[in-house]
Amino acid sequence: MDRSLARTLPAAALLIFSSLVASLAPSYADTVPPGAIALPMTQDSWSEAPPEAWAGKTSASIKFARYEGMPSGTMTVNEAVAVSKDARFSSGTIEFDMKPLAYSDTGIIFRRQGNDFGEFVYARANPDCPAADDCIQYAPIVHGRMDWDIYANFEGQAPIAPTGWNHFRLVVAGDKMLVYVNRQAEPSLVVPRLQGLSTDGGIAFKGPALYANLVLRPGAPEALPGLHEPPPDPGTITAWLTAAPDAFPVDRPVPAADIPPANVWRKLQAEPSGLVNLSRAFGSPKAPMPAIGWLKTVIEAASPLQRTLRIGWAREVTVFLNGKPIFSGDNTYYPEAHRLSPNGRLEPDNASIPLALRQGKNEIVMAVGDRWTTGQGIEKLSPYGWGAEAHLDDLTGITLVQ
Repeated sequence: MDRSLARTLPAAALLIFSSLVASLAPSYADTVPPGAIALPMTQDSWSEAPPEAWAGKTSASIKFARYEGMPSGTMTVNEAVAVSKDARFSSGTIEFDMKPLAYSDTGIIFRRQGNDFGEFVYARANPDCPAADDCIQYAPIVHGRMDWDIYANFEGQAPIAPTGWNHFRLVVAGDKMLVYVNRQAEPSLVVPRLQGLSTDGGIAFKGPALYANLVLRPGAPEALPGLHEPPPDPGTITAWLTAAPDAFPVDRPVPAADIPPANVWRKLQAEPSGLVNLSRAFGSPKAPMPAIGWLKTVIEAASPLQRTLRIGWAREVTVFLNGKPIFSGDNTYYPEAHRLSPNGRLEPDNASIPLALRQGKNEIVMAVGDRWTTGQGIEKLSPYGWGAEAHLDDLTGITLVQ
């Protein structure tokens, strides 16, 4: 408040004015409810994290202040990650306030285990946020990769102010999560099954943003009924074999001679949606940099048949039918012209491929590359998702071999 204005106001008016200013700040319980933990935004409670591949090349720079009516103080984080020194979280409720400082993936990482594992909930604040389908998002962090591009279903609209304070409440029960924004009655984001590999861990914030009023209520949260993954369509292929990844080949597309021999394949079950998350199966340091991941499935046809195979992938793929290449494609983020809908992310309809099936058993092999090209044209290991899925348009006369 301006001091000259304070000198001209009567005491009663000053009291009313101060109360009004306080009421405009995001609400925060000065008396923390029993069982809850309030984490102040102070240097004693937070540390500057080392660089993370997906969160920028610089170490975190964090600043602390007491202003804007925040009783616990505020923390400003640059385009990097700041880590709580003491907090741990598994299930329960997380509440905090955030003021974004730029259009970026700004938000909270919980169940964090170093740079390699965690659950990331973030906003992409812009003036179109209430109508934008990607305003609020969730992505797991597995083996140091932030898998935003292979989980396009975990995003939605949210009433987020791009230049002001926003209140977030995360309700986490085991592998389920609801995210409420700015005290809306209905959740802006519903996650029937969290995809990360850690069930407990620390808390961190990614900028660029200001953060305040962090309160954890660990333990059994409110019930989350009715959160179920939708069943896959009948043609979804979920039974795959995989082989150890190879170094990304110089020859492109991948030659048939590189297909692994029959004795090295092992079973790998896809997620219910059909997604095979190679980031989870072969994350660092299990794979070369960059790498080709191998997937194989067997289809038995009652007679020679013509069918269509719909596939989604990130980032590059070559498809073989009975040892012969039938498709090769890119879904790279840069250059922009190579992005497939939606915006370079894995989607079941990234491509449709005609299949000429012979009578009897047919082998489909997918070679999935994780090479990432930056906006400056530099090729490197992708810090993001790596995976593929496949769906048959018609199962008449076909048996999916388990």
